[in-house]
Amino acid sequence: MARRLGARHECLFHRVRGPVAVPSILSQREIDALLSALPVDEPATSAAGGDSVRVGKPVKTYDFRHPSKFSRDQIRTLEFLHETFARRLQTALSAYLRTVVQINLLEVVQGVYDEYVRQVPNPAVLYPISMDPLPGRAALELHTNIVFIIVDRLLGGLGKGLSRGRELTDVEQTLLETVVWEVLSALKESWANIAALQPRLGDVAFTPQFMQIALSSETVLTITFEVRILDGAGTMRICIPESVLEPVMSQVTAQAFYAGSRRILSSGQSYDLRKNLDRVTVPVVGKLGETDVTIEDLLTMRVGDIIPLERRSKDEIEVLVAGMTKFLARPGVLGRHNALRITAAIPLDVEEEIGAEPR
Repeated sequence: MARRLGARHECLFHRVRGPVAVPSILSQREIDALLSALPVDEPATSAAGGDSVRVGKPVKTYDFRHPSKFSRDQIRTLEFLHETFARRLQTALSAYLRTVVQINLLEVVQGVYDEYVRQVPNPAVLYPISMDPLPGRAALELHTNIVFIIVDRLLGGLGKGLSRGRELTDVEQTLLETVVWEVLSALKESWANIAALQPRLGDVAFTPQFMQIALSSETVLTITFEVRILDGAGTMRICIPESVLEPVMSQVTAQAFYAGSRRILSSGQSYDLRKNLDRVTVPVVGKLGETDVTIEDLLTMRVGDIIPLERRSKDEIEVLVAGMTKFLARPGVLGRHNALRITAAIPLDVEEEIGAEPR
């Protein structure tokens, strides 16, 4: 009897010391304990109980329809690059059209090609651009407001646009292409710090449907400029697909851009720069003299009245170049024209003192 009871207690003892079955489903308290043991950074609401707990790193939203392919540093570098492009093109077009041209960078944004196409006005002037040695093509878009002002200037007009846009004739296309090549030249020079581009121009189009440079869902970079010519204004946009920029994206940094901008000009570049500057025209004015009159004398002034100047007849007069006094001269006559005979050049230090005086 005692041996049987001992065996029974020993069996019960082995059963208690054996493995105990654990439920496969955790309770809410156990789940909360596990979550609270994770690294704490950002608050989040638990899915089951609704209690506020802090779990993991902060969650960043990601728009799959508008993926960000370019970093902020790359966007900023591209802004610097195309601000340089705007200044170069502004100088080139002002000399080419012989009038004042102002070009300002408005924005550099990334989006998808389908959105860009829907923003293109109808009609518009579009040129596909091969960005050799980079793969693929970019698009140059010109608003018709500035296109017809440019064409009018090239034909010898005053630079008046059309009230309503239309497609270009063959003659107008040929004239406009000469200006577009100036755009490509400025683009090539501005990108020289990043890549040695050799841009080539494609056939003109007037709707984006006839110029497919990317897939509808592909990420593109759109650079928008404001162009002002005389009294008219319009936009110019450059659309570059992400696949075109991908081979050089590692070089699109502020360090690479500024390091390249400090390089020394070659003899050929210096010659071209000097040649372009030689064609720039500046106004030259011979200043005969000045004086002060009272309001009473001004109101009673009539034709035939004589206004004595402070300068004597034998004194030399100032010659102003672009509003700055550069030379001294004596007035005279050459053939049937009035003329100035330069007698002296104004030294730089004296020129600065004259320029500082109130006029």
